[in-house]
Amino acid sequence: MAKPCRLARFHMRFRPALIVAVALAVLWLSAYWRLHQLDWQLITVSRPGALALYLTGRYQTAARAYRIGHQGGTGAGYSDDPSGYRALRAGQRDEAERRARLTLALVPTAIAPHVTLGELALDKGRATEAAQTLAAVLTRQPDHVDARYLEAVALARAGDPGAAVQGLIRALRTGATGERDTILYRIMELSGELGARPGSKQPFCLLAHLHRYLAFFDERQTLASMAYAERAVATGDRPADAYLALGLGHERRGEHEAARRAMRHAVAVDPRHAEAMRWLAAEAGKIGDLPTQYRMITRAFEAAPTDPFYLADLERVLVTNLGDPLGMAALMDRALALDAGNAEAQAHLARVSALLDDQPGLRRPTPSGAPGPARRGEPR
Repeated sequence: MAKPCRLARFHMRFRPALIVAVALAVLWLSAYWRLHQLDWQLITVSRPGALALYLTGRYQTAARAYRIGHQGGTGAGYSDDPSGYRALRAGQRDEAERRARLTLALVPTAIAPHVTLGELALDKGRATEAAQTLAAVLTRQPDHVDARYLEAVALARAGDPGAAVQGLIRALRTGATGERDTILYRIMELSGELGARPGSKQPFCLLAHLHRYLAFFDERQTLASMAYAERAVATGDRPADAYLALGLGHERRGEHEAARRAMRHAVAVDPRHAEAMRWLAAEAGKIGDLPTQYRMITRAFEAAPTDPFYLADLERVLVTNLGDPLGMAALMDRALALDAGNAEAQAHLARVSALLDDQPGLRRPTPSGAPGPARRGEPR
């Protein structure tokens, strides 16, 4: 009987260690599952507690903690921070404004200092001023991603959620998060603030697109975006834009048929929803459905003829896939008739005009409909 007793005592001593090891393994796996989906900007924290606040959904407080964690001396001279952004990021607002304004005094056409002044206005609670400052940047550079995101935050704080949604859609379609890491924390803070409102006062569609941005850094935010999008559809809060967010959420999760249904719903609700039609055109291209691809991308262009973003896809379909430079030239003439300063349209028109010059049998009409100039070998 001595041997069984010794074995029993051994097992009794071993069991607590085994329990502790299993518990630690479970904790490690749980932590890994929660953290492996996060971008380094959420994990690399210089202020204790910011990550914990984020993981528990306290986005307002977490955003402030992250921003405070970045603060401290810039350690840089003026020549290293002409836009004032590094000073702003470090919490030195007066210094940031001084640097931005000095740069603008020297180089009035500089863009980055204006973006810094827009951010400073947000910090001071002057949302309308911030929106106006950033809108001036976007007049000169319509697809400046940082300015787009910051303007959307400013518009939301100024009480215009619809315009904020439109700005977010335009920024998010680039797939870029912006160069300024302060954008993440501003959107995180805004999401927490709006999400904390009573249900009936929440701008569901805006929240859906804000969480689309957060999903760049945390894959789980896709589910939050989709949940807000469904509530937006149910309550009639910009349903076409909500269907867009829902469709993109399904796409991110690999649910392609559900994504297509959502995008078709978006176009049914708003037949001029350019971004949903661009997505449907791209999907049609993946399966070789050229007629649908052509129809959707031309409808996207017709819905937003002055938006340069759709022109590359338009040229790919008309010129590369269909061999129709004449049709592309006619559409670029229309775009330039609406906005003569559209540099992208000018570049596309120059490119297809060169193709037409190499095809003597084709003659491009002028925008007025009069015959174009004769080409080599043609009678004048």
